[in-house]
Amino acid sequence: MDAHNFPDIPPRRKPFKRAINQIVLFVLGRALQSLSHSDPLVQQEVSTWPENLTLMMVIRPDGGSLAVTRGEGGRLIYRGSRVPEAQADVVIYIKNVDGAFAMFTGQQGIDVAYAQHAMCARGDLSNTVSVVRVLNIAESYLFPAFLARRLMKELPPIPLLRKHGLRIKTYTLGLLFGL
Repeated sequence: MDAHNFPDIPPRRKPFKRAINQIVLFVLGRALQSLSHSDPLVQQEVSTWPENLTLMMVIRPDGGSLAVTRGEGGRLIYRGSRVPEAQADVVIYIKNVDGAFAMFTGQQGIDVAYAQHAMCARGDLSNTVSVVRVLNIAESYLFPAFLARRLMKELPPIPLLRKHGLRIKTYTLGLLFGL
């Protein structure tokens, strides 16, 4: 048997999971931008980042990406998916479409994905840890409490009225207009 006689079989493309991942990356990017304008926990965390720090999340291979930049006054600006990786200061790589789908649909938390080597990061470690804290805060707004409790070890201390008010604002004005 000669190995050259067998055709290469490409992996499945998984169009449904790729589409869901890209939608969630858009929602997450817009939510980060919106929450950086109105949530004090996000503002406090982002204020420790250097000016013009660019964060990028990339799903390998060809699964989509997201980029946000810290602008003036500590606000995050959603830059979409067309930012080159070389311009990013912190890049979080999600190693496959299935791992991203599990994280983005609430089946697995960031800490579990990291422990299972489903993701890795490039950049300053202190900034990366801070980014994960901001992502946890955003998840607590985007997911209902019963699901967020499964994804995080401890929920951020957000008062109930502020949580629901900012959740409504994020899902309406934040996603539509980035406010």
